[in-house]
Amino acid sequence: MYHKAKLGIKKRSKVPGVMITQYVEELPEGKTTPDFLRKPIALTIQEGKLAIFKAVVSGIPKPEVTWKRAKGDMADQMKFQVKYDESSGEYTLQIPKVSGEEADTYKCFAINEYGKAVCTATLNVIEGPTTDPAEFRKLLRKSAGRKVEEKKDGEIDEKFWEILLSAEKKDYERICKEFGVTDFRWMLKKLNELKREREEEQAMYIDAISNLKHIEVKADGSASFELDLELKDPSSRIFLYKDGVMIPYSKDMEMKHNLRQVGKKLVFTIKDLLPEDAGLYQVDVEEVNVFSTEFKIPNIDFIVKIQEVKAKEREDAIFECVLSHPFARILWMGKNAQLEDGEKYQITVSEDKLIHRLRVRDCMQLDKGIYSAVAGIKTCSAWLIVEADSDPAPPGKKKARKTTQAGGATVNLEKVAQEQQVKLQKEREEKLEVVRKAQEEKEVAKAAEAPVEPVVDGGDGLGEGSGLDNEPKLDDGLRLVNGSNGAALDSRPKLESRPPPKLESHPPPVIVKEDRPVQKIPADDVRDSGPVKEVPAKTPPVVDQDDGAEDQTKKRTRTGPLVPDTVIGHIQVYKTGKLGTEGLQTINDMTPWTQTGPWIQIYKVGKLGTEGLQTIKGMIPWTQTGSWIQVYKTGKLGTEGLQTVNDTTPWTQTGPWVYKTGKLGTEGLQTIKGMIPWTQTGLWIQVYKTGKLGTEGLQTVNDTTPWTQTGPWGQENRQGKGQGNQQANGQGSGQGEGKEQGKQMGKESVQGNGRDKGQEDGGENRQENGQEGSGEAGRSTKRTRQGPLLSDKVIDPGVQFISGLSDVNAVVGQPAELMCKLSSESCEGAWFKDGKQLSSTDGVTVAKDGPCHKLIIKKCQEEDTGKYRFEADGRKTEAVIIVEDPPRLDPDDLAKFSQPVIVKAGQNASFKMPFVGREPVKVQWYKEGEELVDDTNVVVEKAPAHSRLLLSRCQRKDTGEIKIKLKNDFGTIEALSRLIVLDKPTPPQGPVEVAESSASCIEIKWRPPKDDGGSPVKGYSLERQQTGRNTWTKLGEIASVTAYRDTDVDHGRKYCYRIRAVSEEGVSEMMETNDIMAGTKVYPGPPAAPKIVSAFMDCINLSWTPPTNTGGSRILGYHLEKRKKGSNLWSPVNPVNEPIQDKKYAVKDVVTGMSYEFRVAAVNISGAGEPSVPSDFVIARDPKKAPGKVIDLKVVDSTYTTLSLSWTKPTEQEGVQDEAKGYFVEIRPAESTDWIRCNAMPVIMTSFMVKGLKSMGMYWVRVIATNEGGEGEPQDLDNYIIAMPPPVRPKFTDTKMKTFMVVRAGNSVRVNVNYEASPWPDVVWLKDNMPVSKRVTITNAEGTSQLLIPSSERSDTGVYTIIVKNLVGQETFSIEIRVTDDPKPPGPVELEENVPGTVTVVWEPSPDEKRDDRLHYMVSKRDSSKQTWQTVADRLFNNKFTACNIMPGCEYHFRVYAKNDMGLSEPSESPTWGTTRKRDKFTVNMPRYRPFNFQSAPKFLVPLKLHMAPPGYECYMSCAVSGNPKPHVTWYRNNISLNTNTNYYISNTCGVCSMLILRVGPKDHGEYTVMAENTLGRAECSTSLTVRE
Repeated sequence: MYHKAKLGIKKRSKVPGVMITQYVEELPEGKTTPDFLRKPIALTIQEGKLAIFKAVVSGIPKPEVTWKRAKGDMADQMKFQVKYDESSGEYTLQIPKVSGEEADTYKCFAINEYGKAVCTATLNVIEGPTTDPAEFRKLLRKSAGRKVEEKKDGEIDEKFWEILLSAEKKDYERICKEFGVTDFRWMLKKLNELKREREEEQAMYIDAISNLKHIEVKADGSASFELDLELKDPSSRIFLYKDGVMIPYSKDMEMKHNLRQVGKKLVFTIKDLLPEDAGLYQVDVEEVNVFSTEFKIPNIDFIVKIQEVKAKEREDAIFECVLSHPFARILWMGKNAQLEDGEKYQITVSEDKLIHRLRVRDCMQLDKGIYSAVAGIKTCSAWLIVEADSDPAPPGKKKARKTTQAGGATVNLEKVAQEQQVKLQKEREEKLEVVRKAQEEKEVAKAAEAPVEPVVDGGDGLGEGSGLDNEPKLDDGLRLVNGSNGAALDSRPKLESRPPPKLESHPPPVIVKEDRPVQKIPADDVRDSGPVKEVPAKTPPVVDQDDGAEDQTKKRTRTGPLVPDTVIGHIQVYKTGKLGTEGLQTINDMTPWTQTGPWIQIYKVGKLGTEGLQTIKGMIPWTQTGSWIQVYKTGKLGTEGLQTVNDTTPWTQTGPWVYKTGKLGTEGLQTIKGMIPWTQTGLWIQVYKTGKLGTEGLQTVNDTTPWTQTGPWGQENRQGKGQGNQQANGQGSGQGEGKEQGKQMGKESVQGNGRDKGQEDGGENRQENGQEGSGEAGRSTKRTRQGPLLSDKVIDPGVQFISGLSDVNAVVGQPAELMCKLSSESCEGAWFKDGKQLSSTDGVTVAKDGPCHKLIIKKCQEEDTGKYRFEADGRKTEAVIIVEDPPRLDPDDLAKFSQPVIVKAGQNASFKMPFVGREPVKVQWYKEGEELVDDTNVVVEKAPAHSRLLLSRCQRKDTGEIKIKLKNDFGTIEALSRLIVLDKPTPPQGPVEVAESSASCIEIKWRPPKDDGGSPVKGYSLERQQTGRNTWTKLGEIASVTAYRDTDVDHGRKYCYRIRAVSEEGVSEMMETNDIMAGTKVYPGPPAAPKIVSAFMDCINLSWTPPTNTGGSRILGYHLEKRKKGSNLWSPVNPVNEPIQDKKYAVKDVVTGMSYEFRVAAVNISGAGEPSVPSDFVIARDPKKAPGKVIDLKVVDSTYTTLSLSWTKPTEQEGVQDEAKGYFVEIRPAESTDWIRCNAMPVIMTSFMVKGLKSMGMYWVRVIATNEGGEGEPQDLDNYIIAMPPPVRPKFTDTKMKTFMVVRAGNSVRVNVNYEASPWPDVVWLKDNMPVSKRVTITNAEGTSQLLIPSSERSDTGVYTIIVKNLVGQETFSIEIRVTDDPKPPGPVELEENVPGTVTVVWEPSPDEKRDDRLHYMVSKRDSSKQTWQTVADRLFNNKFTACNIMPGCEYHFRVYAKNDMGLSEPSESPTWGTTRKRDKFTVNMPRYRPFNFQSAPKFLVPLKLHMAPPGYECYMSCAVSGNPKPHVTWYRNNISLNTNTNYYISNTCGVCSMLILRVGPKDHGEYTVMAENTLGRAECSTSLTVRE
């Protein structure tokens, strides 16, 4: 660090955000201050991730780089790791496993002796997702007989869930296969839970997300992915991560990673792809992930690249390439567009997926260009050149497509692919060999460590054994067995002495080869593993002798626990413990299994050849796509059906499914003895058993009854010891029986039978003869037994679990209990935690209640979390206790917090809430649902055990609900309180109502304040001011009544009042009234015109509404007046001193048959106001009858939006229907049931136009007549009407329409056709009676149609026809469009003389002749006597012309032109024809002239004129000058040169000198002179400019 700085000169860096301070005033030569070439960027990263800040600095001398943080130190070097990379010059600060404590602002300092540079970067830490699968164990349903496989920490990559959340359902199986996940139910449950959580998080920032497109490679060598994103806040930040590390990106395509946003679409692009660009890319909005996509770059390159192809028109072109590794399909691009397999392009791949081909069918000129093949990030490109056919098709015809093809690689691609395949196979075998050796070393080491537990074979016998051989053989005489031949061993597992093995570590089967020691086969595919090495057997081999005697001195022992037999075939695998995955049933649990898990699992010697049945090492459920079952066989299957190892073709259901040792009677699986065909009512396979199964279920050998699915599905396999002959297809008679006794697992005595049965699931019957001999083992005697051997008896399975342990979630401080139930009450057991045995001294309570065993934890602590196991009689059950520590609140603290906090305005309020819970705890405070953050008046304090909210200077508006929300990984809790801020009330509400304003009293009313400030209003304070005075008089306080009556007023004076509300918290602001006059007569306004309620012969009922202006006092009543029709006199209806109190009145003083009108006036304390507008005339007579139906309703006219109607008024019938006074028109759309009235007021006329109809809509129409008696019955139109003009047959309105058009190729073609038709017609364009191509744009509008070809080609030539058709008829019009170009000239011209005096001109046709049937020729002639060309022939459609009148001695020249509708071509010249006559040389004597000197001095031809211009206008002066050389012209004003003055525009063009003054001002007044001078002299011309005032 340098400390010599005295100056502090601030400098600007080229990198934004970097501040440079220079210590010296002048830098020495060659020295520079520090600067950042690349500064560290801000990071937003999840908890637990690695945060990296990188910086690159410059400066001479080399600066020292240090890091600091704003809020804390960086002394912990393990947490803050500072590194420097000399190769890249990068300084890095790494923070592993970041947490919320590291969230801060970090500064990077670069300092040398001449200055320092500083920049900052922010680290934001967000909560990371919990990936512990234990959280989801509680979601799995527990059921009897099934056990859910536990997912341990680290077993599944976190990337697996991120990819699944953004993947489509069709990709789930592929993703699970890649990550080795086999439990689909568990995966789907957890995925649904994660999706719900992710959607809740996204809802905070995102309105919608759609159109997710995963990353893919483009033809330009970049990769991109896109999505549509609608943000709630457009300013939300978007981050891009790669493998969890945030990467910078730009929006202008300047960086490697770029973001382009178009509307709501986001497109992320990665340029210049490299192998290290592969990884998981994620897009986050703020701290929430919205999309994840995995970018995989396959290790592929091109061995043979595509080559340039030259093809002729109508030929096929082929591009071929060879890859370094198999690849399903590469991407083909043509002219920057992706190509798809279809009619135009054929994309094929070889069987080994190394050779890829693209065929471009029927090449045309449009197909030429660059074609590319893209494989991963590797690309190769080549040109396709399409050559024009030298023999084009005749005009109007298309030439036939050629059968030849062009292109293809120049090397033998199959040979190259085969060599590459051999190379790949060799590499694969080398890798497998390395793995195999490692596996063998591991097996040898494991076997060496295993304890040796001898088992003594007891008993011996002599005789012949018989049975069926059930051991499938391998090639070369290898046979799968579980022990030595002839050894009677008890193969039942002792489960209490062995833990449940993992599927991956299942012991491989043992192979015995005749006369060879025992050896192991790796659990891989026999076909892939290569030759099997023989290794010395772990136990001494058994020597079989021909004479039947066995060496008594050789004892056979077996090391390790007994290994259960493995059935090779269709059935489940016999395991020593339960199967780890839910689904397949094990022996210890006899509950039948269902198809909710993997269906069948077989332990195979090698991998399964094709997709289908699942092996033990891969837990992916299989489907019916592929071969259903595969059995390990020694040879091929004789008939079509079950698949063998040597033949990997999938089998179908055609033919017998399994070849059995007995003859197959009918199609289906055959039993051993009964030969009864089986159906699907039982299990599909039969297991070879040594004895009868104890319960109904699987079929045994001795019992041939077909079995069903009722009963346990498990199996047992035991082997006996014996000697004799074994026959695969028959039974031999044998005698002898052996017994053995030994100590094993609790001194259990077993008895084995000396009978070996075998059955072969496979294709061929075989017979195997065992070795006969005699011998002794132990001290047993030899005995002979005849007849079949007896089956073993079933041994009692012992104590079993009726119900096992279940996972428990407990809260810290709360009790937890684990319980299981055994089948025996007398059995004791032991509890273990994480492998350590528990007792009551370990803080737990162990209890036993009959067969129930309990483990009780009274107060759980975090250290109680773990895996608990209960063991009894060799059996065990496990469960997990998860102790959660969610945020919790003390009830007393919660009750105290719930009480409202009351403060006065301007005071501070404080809320405090203690809590407990595992860190980190996220604390959030809310007020009225809105989150509070630190601000000027808001302070949020957070501590490990409490949180405090401080609100300073509270205002009345801060009153509301206060909520605290606590959240950690285990849960969320909330608490509510309330803040009440007291303040003075708001002013009373206006407007003030003047209840009375008389000469002695003023009474006013108002409304209470909108907000009383938290305290009730006690009263109001009033002040009064007389208008014209400056003093206010206090009237005192009144109670909480919102009215005041002031009797101390002077008649005719105006008063103003101030009103304030009073409460315990203070006095409100005032509300001031308008001036109110006391005693002045203010009359009310006029009411509305009276309405006629009803009319009779002797009474007319009226009603009205009060006036809006009451005159400042209440209305006392109304005066009603009437007037007869034709009279000017209004007479009162009620007495003047008796106003009508109600707003209605019945007028009875009327004359029958007379017409009246009425008006009303309001009366207040000042008197009667202005009368209202008179009512309508009404006749004093009884009510009329409603009119009848209108007559002759019809449609007069219609358009697409209007409808015109007319009708005749209905007839009058005395006493039945009266005269109609108006009409209503109603319509009803066909899709609706409601009638819509078109006119609000009745129309008087008998016609009406309905507007606003929907074009071509269907409507029903009716008309209703009305009068004073009401509305009559409606009259409907007979039929519905359609909103359209009257039907008009289509016709074209243009009188002069072109029928022929010639267009130059490349120009646009536009044809407009105008027509009229009703209803709107269908418009169709045809070309040569065929639909027009997609290149043609058709635009239809009302009454017009347009055909547009943007860029025409010769192929667009043809007859175009427009068809305009509607319901009435159709009309057609055709126009011939010829697209052509200037013709090419004819070929060479030759001249022949067939007849003296004539010349025949012959020429080669123009190249355009074949594609332009209107092309013809024109011939021109010129002879030596005339120098002009003369057309001698035109419109020639052949290639020959004979010219006559050819004079001897003259020379003739001919030109031939090609001519079409566009014009003439260039001419083709003929050779000269004729002989030239010899003439004397012609000479001309030219006279000599003296040279003339054109130079002259300048001279003005046109002088300047006097000018007078007003100010602000322009003035233009000009003159003409001559001279040679060209004179130089200079303008002067008052002898001052103006040539360089920009206010004057001066020009000199061809001797005309001009000057323009744009805006004349007073300064422009004066004398103007033009001076022209050259080397011969000078001339001047002057004028004056007068500026008018």
